[in-house]
Order: sequence, then structure tokens, then C-alpha cells
Amino acid sequence: DRAVDGLETVRTVLVARRVQERLKEIQAEYGADGSMKLETITDQSRFIDQSIQEVLSSAWIGGGLAIIIIYLFLQQVFPTLIISLSIPISVVSTFFFMYVSNVSLNIMSLGGLALGVGMLVDNSIVVLESIDRFRKDGLSKAEAARRGASLVGMPVIASTLTTVCVFLPIIFISGVAGQLFADQSLTVTYSLLASLLVALTLIPMMSSGFHGGQSFGSEG
Repeated sequence: DRAVDGLETVRTVLVARRVQERLKEIQAEYGADGSMKLETITDQSRFIDQSIQEVLSSAWIGGGLAIIIIYLFLQQVFPTLIISLSIPISVVSTFFFMYVSNVSLNIMSLGGLALGVGMLVDNSIVVLESIDRFRKDGLSKAEAARRGASLVGMPVIASTLTTVCVFLPIIFISGVAGQLFADQSLTVTYSLLASLLVALTLIPMMSSGFHGGQSFGSEG
């Protein structure tokens, strides 16, 4: 049902665009002399487009603010870039999971993605901080990355799964509420799981190779 509803939303936008294009052709062909003028009385695709654009704008703004706050906290460029990479990578991974599970891009799913953007960097921050602690102890980059990720691996997994357990059961709700919020629930779940995977794999790898030996407490 969710896939059908999402497909109908996409069809509404596509059909409306084709109708508008055809109306312009008809207007140019039969109403060039001003004897006929075609006007659109109602167009639901405009509301859909505006809603999606507003959600996407909110997601971009939220992601940008998250990166700025991370930089103000860390006061370093490279650690901030490493953590910030978890946002686009997790978002792309979320889109893949949405495609596999037939969750379309609609207002609710994009709203769930915007909701999850602020939480995408949480796991990465914890893992990178743990790695940095071992770097301060004098370990090599590779060893610090391995031990740091191993030390906080289980707590990060438990924390993420706890949040997932709050959102995921919504997909089992029947009725209108289930149809409204199921896409949002799945999107938040996918984004959190993607961020967990990034935090435990990509972040340690990049920290071991590109951290540059700087610690959070150092200058520069």
C-alpha cells in the first residue's frame, strides 16, 4: 500500500507536468492570435512539489548547521570533515534501502530523512573521540583506529538499536496512522543503521589514514 501511495504521488506530479506541457503546445497552436486562452484551475502537483522542496531545504539547513556546530566544538577542519562525510554517505545509503524496500520519495519519507539528519553524526563523533583518546596515548593511527572503534562498538550499536526500536514498530500500526507514518519510520530506521555502519567502518578507516596525527585538544 505504501509503495502504491508513493507511486500515485509520483504519477500525479509527472502527469501534471505533461498536461502543462501539452497545454502550452495547444495554446501556441490554437491561441496564438489571442482568441483562446487556457488557464489551470487547480494543480495538486504544485502542493506536492512545494512540500518536497521545503522538506529538502530543511534537511540541507539541518545538515549544514550540524556541520557548523561540530566545527565549533572540535575547532579543527579535518576531524570535522571526517565526521561530516557520514551525513551524505548515510543519506545515499538510506536512498538505496528505500529503493530496495519500495519506499518512495514523499513528504513523510523525506520528513523522516530530515529528522534523522541531526542524528547521523552522533555515532561518528563517539567513534572518532574514542580513536582520538588512543592517539593521545601514543598509539599509531591504525592501532588507535582499531582499538577506538572496538572499545565503543557495542555501546554505539546498543544506542542506535535502542532508537531504532522506538521508530521501527510504527510500521506495524494499522489504519490511517500506519499509512501516514510508516514511510517516515522506515526512513529514520534506515538512516540510523546507515550511520552506524559508516561510524564503525568508514570513520576508523579515514581516521587511520587521514587524521594527520592531530587530536581534538590540539591547535590547528
